[in-house]
Amino acid sequence: MTRLLDSELLKLRTTRTFYALIAAAIALIVAISVLATALGSFKTTTDPGRSVLGVAGLAPLFALVIGVLGITTEFRHGTITPSLLVEPVRTRLLAAKLAAQLIAGLLLGLVCFGVCAGIVAGVLSSRGIPTAMSTGDWIAAVVGGTIATMLYAALGLGVGAILRNQVGAIVVVLAWVFVIENLLGIIPGFGDGIKKYGLAGVGSSLARSAGHSTRIGQLPAGLILLGYALVLVIAGTIVIRQRDVST
Repeated sequence: MTRLLDSELLKLRTTRTFYALIAAAIALIVAISVLATALGSFKTTTDPGRSVLGVAGLAPLFALVIGVLGITTEFRHGTITPSLLVEPVRTRLLAAKLAAQLIAGLLLGLVCFGVCAGIVAGVLSSRGIPTAMSTGDWIAAVVGGTIATMLYAALGLGVGAILRNQVGAIVVVLAWVFVIENLLGIIPGFGDGIKKYGLAGVGSSLARSAGHSTRIGQLPAGLILLGYALVLVIAGTIVIRQRDVST
């Protein structure tokens, strides 16, 4: 299993798309954080630190795409066949991919949320603007955001394993986050539940970036997001095991 994990990590480290997504996530979060904290007036918010820290919520979305690419790239370029020749037990192969994606999500989330927190705290303090966050709040946000990023990577892997088509899987996950959940969120009597317990809702609650009216507890949010990830990964594993692989 260790050699399989090393192989999957090597695939990530030698893929230009992976580095491009990581660099884009960090650069985008840093740029927006600097501009927002340096230029914002924060006269209409009582929680300026948390409101800007929400920018780091872009990291899980990048992790979601990275997770999709972690499996769909193999099918797109036909490298899934030699991968299965090396490890014919498909469950073990998916487990190694999952572990690699969790490690990638951990590093991405820790860097993005940690850097964003440092920028927000530093710039706001230099401007004399209180962040309205204690040390415990900062730690909880960074830890929660890192876990959310890890689980989003697992979610992406699960969706990619189910659909296998790279473009289709990316369209589905992004459409769900940016379009479908937002549309469901405006349905009277149903939208509030989507805002709290939908994918975006539990992710932002885990990272403590959601508004108080739509936020649930950090532990429940983490368990719900873990449940979503497990369902999709298990479903993806079943699909991979049952479908034939063709080059």
